[in-house]
Amino acid sequence: MRQFFKIFFASLFGTIFGICILVFLLLAIIVGVSSSSLIPAQYEDSSVIVFDGTMSIGEISTPESPSFMNSIAPTSQLGLADIVTGLERAAKDDKIKGIVIDDVTIDAGYATISELASAIQKFKESGKFAVAYFTTMSQKNYLLASACDEISMNGEGMAEFHGISSSSIHYKHLLEKAGLNPVVIRCGKYKSYVESMTNDKMSAENREQKQAYIDYVWKSYGTQVQKQRSVTGSQLNVFADSVLVCLPRELQAYGFIDKIQYSDEFWKSVKTQLDLKDDKKVPKVSIRTYIDTYAQQEQPNEAKDKIALVVAQGSIDMGKSDESSIGSETYMKLFQKVRKDSTVKSVVFRINSGGGSALASELIWREVALTAQEKPVIVSMGDVAASGGYYIASPATKIVAAPMGLTGSIGVFALSMTAENLLKKIGVSVDNVNTHSHSDFGNISRPMESTELKALEKSIDQTYLTFKTRVAEGRHIPIDSVEAIAQGRIWGINDAVRIGLVDQIGGLADAIDVAKNTAQLQDYNIVTYPQPKTWVEMFSNAFESEESMVEKLDIDPQLKGMLKSVPTQSGIYTQLPYNITIQ
Repeated sequence: MRQFFKIFFASLFGTIFGICILVFLLLAIIVGVSSSSLIPAQYEDSSVIVFDGTMSIGEISTPESPSFMNSIAPTSQLGLADIVTGLERAAKDDKIKGIVIDDVTIDAGYATISELASAIQKFKESGKFAVAYFTTMSQKNYLLASACDEISMNGEGMAEFHGISSSSIHYKHLLEKAGLNPVVIRCGKYKSYVESMTNDKMSAENREQKQAYIDYVWKSYGTQVQKQRSVTGSQLNVFADSVLVCLPRELQAYGFIDKIQYSDEFWKSVKTQLDLKDDKKVPKVSIRTYIDTYAQQEQPNEAKDKIALVVAQGSIDMGKSDESSIGSETYMKLFQKVRKDSTVKSVVFRINSGGGSALASELIWREVALTAQEKPVIVSMGDVAASGGYYIASPATKIVAAPMGLTGSIGVFALSMTAENLLKKIGVSVDNVNTHSHSDFGNISRPMESTELKALEKSIDQTYLTFKTRVAEGRHIPIDSVEAIAQGRIWGINDAVRIGLVDQIGGLADAIDVAKNTAQLQDYNIVTYPQPKTWVEMFSNAFESEESMVEKLDIDPQLKGMLKSVPTQSGIYTQLPYNITIQ
């Protein structure tokens, strides 16, 4: 009887909980539908586009959730392509007179922010203005602000220029104490993804490549700032080495900023540029609202020809994609679709990925290669297109990479774990019956035998050879030469161009121009794949996704990133050797 009531109340609770979730989702859908049917927001004459608050910038825009959902809904982001396109339209929009960056915090990599800064520079070529105001300013914020005509700061604010650092967390001794034994096989002496589990510090090779990359990013940072401001690389280094708070008056003296103002004084100066009277408010429109407004109002032109913009962001995995992964099944179908579509004359494949499953990378590679045989495929690399991210880029007609980005990492590894020592510690024993000598291959209760390790090594070697072959064929490089630049080593984009992994340095807009010119297009529409999901779909997926549980963990961001990237499936991986966390 006790068991009956236990089952009864458990079922009752589950039913009630399910009904609550259903009602909640129905309410969400109603709100979402009603919101989507609203008249597009209007903006006034003499408006400015405003970047403010905290902005997450990725490759694909995701919608904002209603205010009552903010605490539990997935974080929304703006796609870089949407921002760049939006600013191109704004440059021609008579109602838009300028851009105002108002104490914004950008959540994105240096390469992405560099592309955004370039888009602002291009916007200014229309004769319109761009100004920035900050209370406090990070290095990334300054990279964006440097594209503006004027930079102002609060006199009691501060800025930080401390250079770039990249660290790695090692759990070797933790695993030893826990009684866990990592089994690692890798090809490429620079393929250091697994070092966090096998070493207590960076290997010499890993230290070499990490140092080279952060040096490249810092040098590129200084070069871009110097192009836009009267600031030299040596001045940046003085601030970075001083370990001092950069006060506004110091920044002004060195030419980093132009004015020291309160916020009200700054906005008064904006009014002056707009020829507005003091009693008038500055007409503002957020960049998101501007993009959404245009998306609802704009009709595609009459051109039949299309450029397909295929956007891939996150880890490369088998199966279907979600917001943070590149699923093999999803992207195989996407490339089959654009390949069969006769109106698609060229493809821009935007990649921002540190890799993942080797098999999934191979499956996507095949469809990209088949597509490139029929129509131009231009790869646009974002912050990172390395390991599996480079694997799927290799068959492209041409590769364009953003400055300050990262690529390469041509190498593979396999990672497993045995727990015989842990089981012994806690008093657990495992006994098996098998039909063959290795029927229990992969059993965590015993160490891996030498014959099993050799079999796995053979498979790893074959995958590595396939990876190098793909690169050799796609880039028209002898395979012996590929070996010299492979070994799992990462490359900054300047070196990647030099060794032949990348054709030219440029952003997404440059890649689209290459696609247009290669296909000899005059008039065309850009169609983006995959289509962005609604916030209702994203919310529903959040309950189903295991990764969402990691996202909710209140832990160090670097450790959180490592947890998200640890392989959760058996198999061989082409994955970036470590998480790039540069401050």
